[in-house]
Parts: sequence; C-alpha cells; structure tokens
Amino acid sequence: MLRSIGLCLVLTFAGVVGCGSDSQGGGGSGGTMMFEPGPVCTEFCATIIGDCEAFTFTEDSCVQGCEADLAQEFGVSEACGSVVEAVFTCVTALDCEEVYAWRDAALDPPASYPCRDQIRAVDEYRATEPTCGLGR
Repeated sequence: MLRSIGLCLVLTFAGVVGCGSDSQGGGGSGGTMMFEPGPVCTEFCATIIGDCEAFTFTEDSCVQGCEADLAQEFGVSEACGSVVEAVFTCVTALDCEEVYAWRDAALDPPASYPCRDQIRAVDEYRATEPTCGLGR
C-alpha cells in the first residue's frame, strides 16, 4: 500500500499540474493565478521547482495543482486534507538531494526515504477513507 500511495501522490500531483506540458506557465490557464495561494503550496513549489527543479512544469502551475489537490482532499474530510498537506509540508523541509529521493521513491520505494512517515499516515487514513490521497 505504501508504494501505491507514494506513487499516487507524486504522479497525481504531476498529472494535475500538467507535467512537462506547460510552456506558457499555467497548465492551460495562461499562467494566471485565479486565487491567492496558501503558504504550504507556495513553499512546496518553491522547493521542488524553484530550488531543485525536480519536475519540468512551472512553479505557477505547481502551485495551482497543489492547491487543487489540497482542496479536493480537504473536500473529502478535514483529516484527509491534513494528512495529505503534511506530505507537502514535509517535502518543503528537504534539501534537493532529499527531494529527488522523495520523487524517485514513488517509482521504486526503498526501505527508507524522505517523508515516508507522512506518506504512511496517508496510507493509514486511507484504510478508513479510501478516497483520501487519490487526487483527481
């Protein structure tokens, strides 16, 4: 299960923001923010895109995708949103080498990798709420 939620969080997030497809900086929205982004997504995207360039999409589309993911997860329940938000928060504290390890762990998870405890918490919550952590 841990492998599936890790993969789901990373790949769903990447899919939501249009991984690699947004040359205009907006994932199809022309790069215009339709909302005031929260600090969790702003910091998460500044880390994984701005600092580490761990994905090929823009920081703006990252923030939009992150906010959309969190809105959906909080729509499932407050607890679901909180455990998913904890994964994003954890990643913001990583250095770039750890960000790459976190990203790559979704495809082939080793016994230990950055933010594993937070991803396990999503897995545990999914046992009671199967739609939590599935993104779009």
